[in-house]
Amino acid sequence: MIRSAFRFSSLLLSVALLLSGHGLQLAFVPIKAEFNEWTSVDIGLLSSFYFAGFILGCFTVPRLVSRIGHIRSYAFLVSLFTTSIMCLSLGDYFFFWLVLRVLSGVCIAGLYLVIESWLNEQLSSDVRGGVLAVYTVIVLAGLAVGQLLVNAAPVGSDRLIVISALFIVLATVPISLTRSSQPEQIPNATFSPLLILRTSRTASASSFSSGVISGSVYGLGPVYGLQQGMDVSSVSLMMALAITGGALAQYPLGRLSDSYARHLVILGCLIAGAIIAAVALLLPASAGPLILCLFGAAVMPVYALSLALSSDNVTEGSFIEVGTGLLMINAFGSILGPLVTSQLMFRLGAEYFLVSHLVVLLLGGFGVFALSRSERASSGDRPDFKLATTAAAQGALQLDPRAGEDQSLDSD
Repeated sequence: MIRSAFRFSSLLLSVALLLSGHGLQLAFVPIKAEFNEWTSVDIGLLSSFYFAGFILGCFTVPRLVSRIGHIRSYAFLVSLFTTSIMCLSLGDYFFFWLVLRVLSGVCIAGLYLVIESWLNEQLSSDVRGGVLAVYTVIVLAGLAVGQLLVNAAPVGSDRLIVISALFIVLATVPISLTRSSQPEQIPNATFSPLLILRTSRTASASSFSSGVISGSVYGLGPVYGLQQGMDVSSVSLMMALAITGGALAQYPLGRLSDSYARHLVILGCLIAGAIIAAVALLLPASAGPLILCLFGAAVMPVYALSLALSSDNVTEGSFIEVGTGLLMINAFGSILGPLVTSQLMFRLGAEYFLVSHLVVLLLGGFGVFALSRSERASSGDRPDFKLATTAAAQGALQLDPRAGEDQSLDSD
C-alpha cells in the first residue's frame, strides 16, 4: 500500500495543495462577507449557490473529461477555479459573488471527480481502500490547513485571495509532471431519486440531514463565530477543529458500524450532535472551538455512514447510481441548510445557528429511527466500512469492495 501511495505521490501532492487553497477560500468568503456587513441571509445564499454549482459540476464535468481527457480537464478546471477566486478582488458586488460561487462549486466538484476517478482506475482492489484512506486524510487535512491560513494576512486586503489562488495554481505542477497514465473516461452521473429511496430511505434521511448541517457549518460557521464576538484567529481555529474532529472520528465510527447496526450508529451520531448543540447554547463563545470540534466529530461522519448503509442493500451494478443519488441528496441538503439557518440568524440572532442544528438533528434522528424500523439490510455479508469523502459519488462508491474492477463505466 505504501508503494502504491508513493506511486501516486504527485496526485496526492496536488490534492494537498488544491485543498489547502480551497479551504482558505471557503473560510475567506463568509468572513469577508461579514466584514462587508452583508446580512446572514446574503451569506447563506453565497453558500447555497456554491453547493448548487457543486451539483451542476457532477453532471457536466464527466462529459468534458470524455472529450479532452483528465490532464487537460484538470488544467481547465484549475484555470476557471483560480479565475473565480481572483475575481473576488474586483469588487464587493453581491450578485457578482453569487455567480463566482456557482463557478467555484462547478470547478471543485469537477476536480474531485477527475482526481478520484484517476486514483480509482489506476489502483488494484487489494490496495484501493488503503490509498483512498490516505487520500481522504489529505483532503480533510488540506481543508483544515486552509481554514488556518486565514490568519496569514488581514481579511480586508486581497492577499488572502492571492494566497488561495497561488495554492490552487501550484496544484497543477505535480499532476502535470506525473508519469501515471490517465484513465480513458469517468462515469456520467445519473440521479435516480426513486432508486435511492427504494434502496434505503434511512440512508437518504441521514444523508440529507448531514448535508443540511455541513452546508450550514461551512457557510455560516465563521459568521456565527464573528457575531459571537470571536476574532478571526479564533474563528479559523474553530473551523479547523470542526474538520479535524470529523476526520478523527470517521474511521472509529465506521468500524463501530461494522460490528453493530449501521442505523444505530448513525442515530447515535445525530443524538450526540443534538446534545452538543444544546449544551453549546449554555456555554460562552470562548468554548466555540471545543464545541465545534466535538460537533464535527459527531456529525461529519454521518454521510460516509449513510453511504455504507445504502451499500448494504444494493445489488451489484447499482453502486454508482445509488452513490450518486445519495451525494445529490446530501448536496440538496447543503443548499437548503444555509438558506434556513441564515434566515433564523438574521431574524432571531446568532445563537439560532445552534438552534437550527439542534432541530435538524432531532428531526433527522426521529426520521432515522422511524424509517429504520421498516428497513433491514440484506442478509448477506456486509462490506467493511471504508473511508469516503463527500466529493464524488463515483469515487466514493468504488471504495466498496463489491464494486468490481470490471464493472462497466457506462452502467449508470
